[in-house]
Amino acid sequence: DKIKLLYWEDNGFVLYYKSLAEEKFHWPGGEEGLVSLTGQQINWLLDGYDIGAMKGHKKLQYEATF
Repeated sequence: DKIKLLYWEDNGFVLYYKSLAEEKFHWPGGEEGLVSLTGQQINWLLDGYDIGAMKGHKKLQYEATF
């Protein structure tokens, strides 16, 4: 129900702390609890989304075009 974020911004570190009153964050699985997230994924996590369940469109790769 709590999360701390430490990140570098221009010339120093920023510590962000959020504590939820009633629910819990949906933390994505990873080895030893270490997960790399994009800025967009961090925003989704803080907004209450389960980012582990969110999937984008399948990437397509073509060898030739007509």
